Parts: sequence; C-alpha cells; structure tokens
Amino acid sequence: MVELSRNWRGTAAELAEHVAEFFRGLGFEEPKLNERMVRFYVQKQLLSAPEREGGEAGGFGYRHLLELVVVRELARDRWPLGKIAELIRAADEKALLDLIDNKQRSAPGLIRTVMSQAYPETRRLVLAVNDDPQADLRLYEWLASRGAAVLRAYSTDHALTLLERVRVHVVISDLGRVEGDVMNKRAGMDLAREIRQRGSDVPMVIFTMDKSVQVRELAKDAGANYVTEGLEDLYDWLTKMGI
Repeated sequence: MVELSRNWRGTAAELAEHVAEFFRGLGFEEPKLNERMVRFYVQKQLLSAPEREGGEAGGFGYRHLLELVVVRELARDRWPLGKIAELIRAADEKALLDLIDNKQRSAPGLIRTVMSQAYPETRRLVLAVNDDPQADLRLYEWLASRGAAVLRAYSTDHALTLLERVRVHVVISDLGRVEGDVMNKRAGMDLAREIRQRGSDVPMVIFTMDKSVQVRELAKDAGANYVTEGLEDLYDWLTKMGI
C-alpha cells in the first residue's frame, strides 16, 4: 500500500498520482484525479495553496496528501464543495487524520482507510473535544457507522477556533482535560459557557464518568444540553439530535 508520508514532497501531477495510487491500494479507482483537478481544488480552496520553491509555486507536501484524500472521500459521499472547503480550512492535520479514519490508523506515516462502508446520503459533522487522541474510539466508530464525520479538538481554545470556522451539528466534550499543562476539571463547562456567550445554540453534550447531581446541574447551568456517563445513553441522545 502507498504510504502517506510526512516527508513526501511533489508537484501537482505527482500529488494526484500519489493519492490515486493510494486509493488503488484500497480497491478504488480515481480515473479523473489528475494535475488539472488538483489545481482546480486549489483554486476553489479545497486544497491549501502550494508552497513556493525557488520562486515557483509547486511545493505540495504531507498536508496536501491528507487534504486530497479527505476531499475525494467527501466528494464521493456527495458533500457540496463549499462545505468541504469549510472543513478543510478548519481542520488541522490531526483532524484530517481523524476524518480519513476515526479508528484504523497503523504505524506513523501510514493511514489505513475503510472506504467500503455505506454511509447515508446526508452526513452530519460532529465536533468532539478530548485531550486524549486515543479516547472514545468506540464512540467515533459508532458515529462513523451512522454516517457522521468527526472533527476533533484537543482543547477549549482549539474547539472555539473550529466553531468560528465551520458549522457543526453537535458538540461532544469531556468534562475535565489538561489545558496549558494544567488539569482543568471543568473544561467542558468552560467550553459550554463560551459557546453560549458567543450566541451559538449548537446542541452540546458533556460525557463524563462523574455521576454527581451537582456536576449535572452546573454543566447545564453553563449551557450544556445534556450530561451523561453512559455510552448507550449518549448514543440515544445523539440519535434524538439527528445523528
């Protein structure tokens, strides 16, 4: 299988061929993926502008590989180009990796993507906020099975930045997380409060192992719509939210 290496560099034509070969390794043909399509995607801001090397534009790299894989996946799922562009602009490399595959990642530099799963025609975008990249994998697998794309943030500030750039359908946050090298036991509440103060009414759930009534009341006072410690209960609430 072709590797999506952090050290990869190439031209628009080489980018198209590299990603096409990556998809071929997964059993998918991309006959229309060529240099012209790459340059069209750059023009429409579906791909970041290439870096200039030696005074000439042509420097495509690792992020462009990730972006192009995501663009082709979402285009296959009939996402509007404008929506894809919003997502690409908002996502950092970790988020792009999560979008390519929320679970099945192998050794560094190699991404395994399950493309054969059937998704519903209408996809939902979920913002998941957790400082642990390996946490909640069962949740992300369930969301993928429901046809939801997951955009991940690793801090309150990161989540707020993403929310300024792209519209999501639901926010899922843990209660406590490390932020700025300090453990904030109420980070989920802080996020809920900031979201509401900015005028957003996006549905938000806090997922926590803390079962105390006080925590539930404080979280709801801060602006969370729901608080739960049970995964099945979380699935039920997300289903009610249209996920």
